[in-house]
Amino acid sequence: MNRIKEDTRSKDAQPEQDAVKKRGKLIELGDMQWGAADIRRMFPFIFFMAGLAIIHIYNSNVAIKTMRESDKLGKEIKEARAEYISVKSELMYRSKQSQVSKRLEGTGLKELKQPPYKITETRKERDER
Repeated sequence: MNRIKEDTRSKDAQPEQDAVKKRGKLIELGDMQWGAADIRRMFPFIFFMAGLAIIHIYNSNVAIKTMRESDKLGKEIKEARAEYISVKSELMYRSKQSQVSKRLEGTGLKELKQPPYKITETRKERDER
């Protein structure tokens, strides 16, 4: 009984195998059988897909590089902002009247005790010059 089934299978498979041998079978995946001519026809599509893969990889690398640069610049901005705030507060402290008068004590300049007043000049005084 087993012999009969095997014989019928081998007889049915024989014409398929002969046809495949004539076509020059290269690849057999499941039920699909591709010959050399079929694969040659697929080369443009394969090259196209390879080109798309290369473009995709390049685009991914550029995006990652841009993100890293953006993160780096963000850190530099935070650092510059912190430095700006500290320098600004130091300047505010040093420009106080009490701090300015302390630094000028050794130079002989003194703080005004009376408010400033406006000096006016008349026409006669201008003409006399």
